This record gives sequence, C-alpha cells and structure tokens, in this order.
Amino acid sequence: MVKASVTWARGLLPCLLAVAAAACTAATDDGGDLGLDDVGTEESAAVGDQCPAPSGGISWNDRVRFMYGVNYAWSQFGGDFGGITGWNVRGVAAAQGEHAANLADMRAHGANVIRWWVFPEFRGEGVRFDGSETPLGLGGTAVQDLQKALELAEREDVYLMLCLFSFDNFRPSHDTSGIHIPGLAPIVRSTSKLDSLIANVVRPLARAAEASPYKNRLIAWDVINEPEWAITGRNPYGDEAYTPMSELDAVSHADMERFVSRTTDALKAESSALVTVGGAAVKWAKAWSRVDVDFYQFHIYDWVNEWWPYYLSPEELGVGDKPVVMGEFPIGSLSGVPYQQLLESFYENGYAGAMGWDYGTATGAQLDQMRDFASRHACETDYSAGYGEIGGGSGTGTGGGTCADTPPSSQYTCAQQASWGKCNESWMQGFCNDTCGRC
Repeated sequence: MVKASVTWARGLLPCLLAVAAAACTAATDDGGDLGLDDVGTEESAAVGDQCPAPSGGISWNDRVRFMYGVNYAWSQFGGDFGGITGWNVRGVAAAQGEHAANLADMRAHGANVIRWWVFPEFRGEGVRFDGSETPLGLGGTAVQDLQKALELAEREDVYLMLCLFSFDNFRPSHDTSGIHIPGLAPIVRSTSKLDSLIANVVRPLARAAEASPYKNRLIAWDVINEPEWAITGRNPYGDEAYTPMSELDAVSHADMERFVSRTTDALKAESSALVTVGGAAVKWAKAWSRVDVDFYQFHIYDWVNEWWPYYLSPEELGVGDKPVVMGEFPIGSLSGVPYQQLLESFYENGYAGAMGWDYGTATGAQLDQMRDFASRHACETDYSAGYGEIGGGSGTGTGGGTCADTPPSSQYTCAQQASWGKCNESWMQGFCNDTCGRC
C-alpha cells in the first residue's frame, strides 16, 4: 500500500474532477497530462475517486472522505488492549464476539471510522513497568488484542482511529482494588523514561499494527485524548492559558509538546497510518501546530459552543492550514442543536469529519440519527466505496471498485437488499454493485 497522506480537499477537488474528464493538466508544473487522453468519455467517468467529500476531507485508500463515525471509546476502560487479569477483564481477542457485534452495529448505523482507546490509564497488563515505573514493553494480550481489533475491523468493514493515551493517565500513581496504576506525568518529565516509553511501547505497538494483514483498517493514531487538561501554565502560541484538572499531575506545555511530538514521530516512522491529537477544544487551537500531525482534531461540547460555536468554519476559527475533524461532540444534541443540523453544518462548512460521543451511551434513536446522516451522504462518508476500476485504489479493503459486491452492512446480504427494492436508495450507492446491475 502506498503510504497515505492527508489531502486538503478544497485544493484537490478541482484536480479530481479534472481527472474524471481526463484533463487534469494543471496538476503538473510543465502543463503535461496524466496519460489518460486515450480513455473514452464513458470510461473516464469511472477514473479515480467517484465521490470525494465536497468541501473538506481526509484522504485514505485514494479516497477523500468526510471522516464519519463514532467514539467506541472502550468496552472495558484501560482493559480492551492488554486485559486486566486481577479484575477478570478480557481484552479484544478473548471477547471478540462482543466487539464484533458492536462494530457491526456501528457499521449498520452508518459509522465508518471508529475511535477506540488503547491505554487511557495504565491499569491493565498492556504495558509492563519495572519497580521505578519505567516502561519495559508491551504485556498481557496487547499485541493479540490489537491484531484482533484490526481483523474485526476488516470483517465488519470499518476503519479504526486508535487513541493511545488520555489525560486520565496523568493522575498520580495510585492503587485501586489491588491494582497499581502508574502515572504518566513522571515519564513525560523524564528524558530517560520517555525514551523507554517510545522505544518499548509506542514503536513496538506501531510495528505490530503495520505487520498486520489488515493494517489498511488502521486509518489513524490519536496520540492522546484531550492533553490540555493535564497542562499547566501559559500557552506559547497565543492561545489562552491552560486550566488543568485539579486531580491531575499537570506538566508544562513544553513537556507535553515534547511527549506528543516524539510519539508522533515514532508512529510515523513505524506505521503508515495517519496521526492526530484529540484536542479538548478549539480554545487551544494552536497547541499542536508545531507537531507533525496530519490533521487537527478538536472536541466540542456546550461550554465550547458558547464561545466557539459549531457553525464557524475551521478558517474562521483560525485553523485553516490543515484539515480539521470534530473528534467528539454530544451524539444527542449540542446546546439544543439537533444532530442532523449539527452534522450538516460540519459537512458544509469545511470540516474533514465528525465523530459523536459515544456508542456505549447512545440510545437507539440517536444511533438511527447517525445512520440517517450517513444515508444522505453514503459514498462521501465511506472509505470502502466509490473508487473507479481504472487506476483503482491501493487499499486491501473489501469495498471500493465499481464491480465490488459489498453490502452496506453485515446485517443483510446484497441479495436481500435487492429483493427489497433497495438498489436505488442513496445509501446503497457504492454497495452491491454486481447484484444491483451496476457493473
């Protein structure tokens, strides 16, 4: 697979449209064509990405899509990747039936990208420590759980954004119900301990993901969830000062930036997945502007919306230099703004994606709303759909090409959808192409 890159879709869209017409000559410095002059008009319509996100997106598998999905977050906090033997908590591999059913349900409700937390707290066996709380390596079932998660993602036709750490890691070291839980702050402050975390945990985990036959299903790493809550002092890039949570062992911006930057660099060195940071709010819009992330990610809740409202575009919020994904927002409604209105605003105002919080607490009606948005933008929110046969994509997923016969979910087969007369529904575009006679 060609190493993926993020594309700011506003700049790419004219070229994509021109490729479809076999005339994207402006894309090269010398004005030359792309070698498609002999492709007929009918054939050229199938060249390249059939349905790029209209005003902003993230590129993966040669498809520019609105990164649409939901936060799975966790089934067992801190235990999904590695397990917690002392509490009889099983990791993904040992509880694969539960996770497969959940991923299938998310897919059936329109989610294409799933944000899933890995080590939000060191309460499990996923990371081994010595007596001085220096990270020694991966432990428990962490590698098996990672491999199984990617396999299940392939089976259920979803993509994963794996969130490595969280501000929760910055609680001081403590014991809970017989489990010792090391804090992350001393590691972040110490050069030698940070070296050990990167060498013994981050790099091996990224290598394990890259070695998976299903590595294509890992679309992005999220270095840390809302690190701003664990930072104290001023922001050096013009944002407001940090207001850390009182129960956390907060570190300086410089220490956190070093940790995020080094983790980002290690992930990029070992993995072809994209990298981002789960920023708490656009209040700290510039916090990670000096880190080599592929796209920005911010979260929005009522308190954020009061000062930085949802309807402002990324450019209006001062973050127009990279794509922006809204990585968390209430899956019910935001400040009285219904889900559909919120999502259509993100979609039309240049955001590159949106992922609601969260699957575990969502009601059936809320999940149906998630599906309804996906049905209106079926191809533009699906990384497995909408790539033409000529010059086809490099991904290994089950969907994609114009004659792929992939159902929209694992719940019903293509034959069932066709028998019910669903082939011409908008949410079926890009799916069941053979059965529906589109090949």
